[in-house]
Amino acid sequence: MFSDWSYSQTFRAIGQSLEEFSVQDFSLSWEEGTFVMRGQRKVNVAQGWLGTLFQKPPRQAERSIEIRYPYRSILWLQIQGEGMRRQPNLTPDYFRLSQTLRTVGAYVDNMTLKFLELRRVGGNFVLEFEQRDGKKRIEEHGLGSFANYFLHTYLRGRKKTDS
Repeated sequence: MFSDWSYSQTFRAIGQSLEEFSVQDFSLSWEEGTFVMRGQRKVNVAQGWLGTLFQKPPRQAERSIEIRYPYRSILWLQIQGEGMRRQPNLTPDYFRLSQTLRTVGAYVDNMTLKFLELRRVGGNFVLEFEQRDGKKRIEEHGLGSFANYFLHTYLRGRKKTDS
């Protein structure tokens, strides 16, 4: 992991990128000094002239995508994200992928285990860690299990800014 960076910050920046690419299901791992995301994105498929004539909505198809996030990319995404967050008094939307990943990152920050991989499949997250004895630890969480963690973290942060 990048020194002086939290998983919370890093995962939020990556989440912003994934929102732009319309990626829902993915795996994110730390490989040789960079984060690597492999997943599926939804793209509109060009329709024929009949579809255009009858104003049919475009069909969507899933395409595989792989994005590598070295330090510079994360830094750039962080700067872009700060520009988008001009109204700090607004409550963040937990169901946006960037905020969900920020919350998952905060959870990872609080773990004392080495992060290996995060997978999202539907509404579930699978976290893979390496324990001190070298064994893998796999945790599966539903989207809702992080909602309480999000509220607790968000409210704790609000108390700090209010005082």
